[in-house]
Amino acid sequence: MGPLTWSIYIDAYYAWQFNAPIDHTIFPTTTAARHNEISFNLGILGVDITGLDGPLGRIYIQYGSNVETDAGQDPTVNRGYFLSASVFKYIEQAAVGWHFHALHGINAEIGIFPSYVGLESYLPQENWSYTHAFLSDFTPYYFFGIRGQIFPTKRLKIELWLVNGWQTFGQWHEGRAGGYLLNWRPREWFSLVNSFYIGQEVVNDPDSLRPYTDNNVQIRYYKGRGKHTIHSAAFSLTADIGYEKRGAPVPNGWMGGLSLANRFAWTSWLATTVRGDIFYDERGSIIQQLPIGDPYKLPGKGPYLLGGFSITADVLPTPWVLFRIEYSHRESNQPYFSGHNGITGPTGIMAPFDPAFVPDFQKHDDRLIVNATLRL
Repeated sequence: MGPLTWSIYIDAYYAWQFNAPIDHTIFPTTTAARHNEISFNLGILGVDITGLDGPLGRIYIQYGSNVETDAGQDPTVNRGYFLSASVFKYIEQAAVGWHFHALHGINAEIGIFPSYVGLESYLPQENWSYTHAFLSDFTPYYFFGIRGQIFPTKRLKIELWLVNGWQTFGQWHEGRAGGYLLNWRPREWFSLVNSFYIGQEVVNDPDSLRPYTDNNVQIRYYKGRGKHTIHSAAFSLTADIGYEKRGAPVPNGWMGGLSLANRFAWTSWLATTVRGDIFYDERGSIIQQLPIGDPYKLPGKGPYLLGGFSITADVLPTPWVLFRIEYSHRESNQPYFSGHNGITGPTGIMAPFDPAFVPDFQKHDDRLIVNATLRL
């Protein structure tokens, strides 16, 4: 429509968590957070400025349970006034900027934009699996700040960030966070990504400092040449490592993980993905915490060692609609996954704090998810 391009995204699912929690809460997760319910994960309506020479801009409004599991868990909104999760969490992206006709393109933007620390997209439809690997669930999905994108060549992108914090609208301390991303694609079947982030992320600890690096290689190692052959096959390997320095007497801690996924596209409309991942967090610094306002606590304090695998089948009858079925299994060295008695309260319904109630956390987690997504 003139200089504007509109988009719509609708993501619905049904999930069965085999522990069958009585409060229907699947924890931890950022995607498909409700058990045994037909649920709405994410809906987005967006518009981009695409037809002007220079000006950049976009706004994407979002709703759904994914909003609560992600942007609704930002505690920095408790620092002072006029920074409300009830306002900002409904914005998936909002930015204004300028495109410069230098090199192969330079973009400068300010606002809320997707994070590239962690391979997987915030939108499940863009990923090979519906649920996220641990090292994607525990790393940012969005940043609030300034982003620069530089394309020195057709095959190389450099991103520079100056942001408020690690998936936060505001910041706990006076120093800004920031980082960079390098994405090199020397061939159309090969992609190499290196990103780095550093910032102060712990409330009431001005000596805290978190450096973190995310690295990924994707290779499409097979491409079919006839209609009776497999369409394509590719793998993705992601490796992360980070460290959190704390002020005395709190100990420092390491974190990091690996994720390996392989995708077979049998035809242009049918594909399967197998993924395995492992994650370690020495102090429980970046693992997903209980929802804001929950009066209870996780039973452990670290170290956490987590691992699992998933199997995903995709059906794409058109380029705009995706149907998925996925099974995932996860394990932890500490009780961490929601069990049958739930994590909300003795009846499974939110009520005033009950000192006699102990949230039911288990060391294993199995899920079966059916998903349908429309994207235009």
